[in-house]
Amino acid sequence: MSITIIAGVPGVGLSTLVRTARRQLTDEYQVINFGDVMLEQAAMDDQATNRAELGALERRETLRLQRRASEYVADAAREMAVLLTTHLAVRTDAGYLPGLPDDVLRELAPNQFVLVEAQLNTIQTRREQSNRAYGSTSDVTVEFEQDLNRTAGMQYASAVNVPIHLIENEGDVDEAATELINII
Repeated sequence: MSITIIAGVPGVGLSTLVRTARRQLTDEYQVINFGDVMLEQAAMDDQATNRAELGALERRETLRLQRRASEYVADAAREMAVLLTTHLAVRTDAGYLPGLPDDVLRELAPNQFVLVEAQLNTIQTRREQSNRAYGSTSDVTVEFEQDLNRTAGMQYASAVNVPIHLIENEGDVDEAATELINII
């Protein structure tokens, strides 16, 4: 089967976009959120019970959870096509870390990347209206995170020699979902 990595910065509307697209796809597609898998792994080890606690883990532990999550996703992709949502740069207490370190990326062996972006003010508004703890919504922070995401996306796509696509998630989510379906 295949793995399509769909990534965007927190607040870009990634989860809503992928859920909308998934409703229009056949049952051969499974959506997996990389952070959810990491959190489940951490919870089994009594290390974290929420996303904020994941960000406070030591770098070595974060990498261990990323590796375990990548094994889980790669196993799932043997059964059906996986739409993997993730952040390509992850904010932690130690700073931003790669969302897909080399060994994790090799384990996943994705078929393509899809970057989801929106205008700064759209992301800021979504972060402010959400009940999630996104942290800073400043122009500089959001722009920096999107730049990190773009850079990481191209680096990761180059490392595994697969295409990378861009979807703008502004306005009508159904239009963006249709674009995602066409890419998949």
